[in-house]
Amino acid sequence: MRNYLILLPLLAVAACGPRDACEAPPQPKLLAVKDLTLVQKADAMGVPPSQVPGDAAGGPAFDAYVVRQNEAVQIGYCVDNEAYKARAMKDEMSTVTRAVMATCKVSNESDVLATVLKYRNCAQGNK
Repeated sequence: MRNYLILLPLLAVAACGPRDACEAPPQPKLLAVKDLTLVQKADAMGVPPSQVPGDAAGGPAFDAYVVRQNEAVQIGYCVDNEAYKARAMKDEMSTVTRAVMATCKVSNESDVLATVLKYRNCAQGNK
């Protein structure tokens, strides 16, 4: 009888069912040329950080770098957000993945599948 009393709290917790403890992905902060670090400026110019001029404040290389970085961040946010919204869908993983890929206009199926799986596992109570 005593063994059954030990299992009672576990059954009570299990009876509650899985809780959706997932959090929506935060809106990304977009990068601006004025906010570039020395390393980011070096990446934009294609030189080591020691060769970045002290007065490097802007230019077409920096603008192109910021555009590329912001585009990548927005695509990543789109994939995360769509996967988060689809976390409780009962459709097959491949179907949800293709839908997210079409919505966000990306072609890297393995990364999108991993993101969908991450949020689906989270919605099921797994980490």
